[in-house]
Amino acid sequence: MKFTEHRDSNINAVKHYEQGEVKINDQVLKNSCFLNQKELVKDWSCRHISLLETDLLDELLSLQPEVIILGTGETQVFPEPRLFAYCSQRGVGLEVMNNLAACRTYNVLTTEDREVVLGLIMDFEQ
Repeated sequence: MKFTEHRDSNINAVKHYEQGEVKINDQVLKNSCFLNQKELVKDWSCRHISLLETDLLDELLSLQPEVIILGTGETQVFPEPRLFAYCSQRGVGLEVMNNLAACRTYNVLTTEDREVVLGLIMDFEQ
């Protein structure tokens, strides 16, 4: 699915998503990744939702978001409840959805100038 252009070309925006591939600005990525408006980590070591632990969330939390949008692949899969609590204890919301919905939600929140981090798990085993 193609996305509409973002008003500010200086921020990271999702331009296109299809199964196994995401385009962030002019870069096409096929690995799990995470980003906010100014930073992009092209290779995040979380390859499956079952591997998500606090150390991997800490990488996203280091960008100091209000909310983390977590794309869990082609289907929405919820992580363990303790991981929601972990984020909540740090004052950060954790929202979980499939990758397509996560990409759209991230773009909308950035147009509202929200401090949001998008984490995408590119899981090829689903």
